[in-house]
Amino acid sequence: MTAPQVPQFQPEAAGALVPFGPTEVEPDGVTVAEADFARSVLPRAPFKAARFTVPAGGSSSPDQHEVQEIWVLHAGSGTLEVDGERSPVGPGSMVGFASQSVHEIFADQGEELVVYSFWWSAPDE
Repeated sequence: MTAPQVPQFQPEAAGALVPFGPTEVEPDGVTVAEADFARSVLPRAPFKAARFTVPAGGSSSPDQHEVQEIWVLHAGSGTLEVDGERSPVGPGSMVGFASQSVHEIFADQGEELVVYSFWWSAPDE
């Protein structure tokens, strides 16, 4: 039995790709590049997105904000802390944060973490 063939990426058909802006390096070594929806086919996307990396042995700074957020861990394994509760995470993990929750991720398994973040305004309650 042969594995199903996966279509190859075709650069000329990449009109729906969303470019990233310049990569910024934070004091803790975390790199962040925000998605530039204005230069894509989705200039009015109802959310924002970014890709960030945490170097092996490092961590993101604790974060707390008004928006709701989802992280998708693309590569690496580590530990996620949300409002004091810790959980292991690895490639493919997807976690959500309610508005005002305190969240931080630790690259404590000897690997760099690559995370995609998506956030939007919390609905009025």
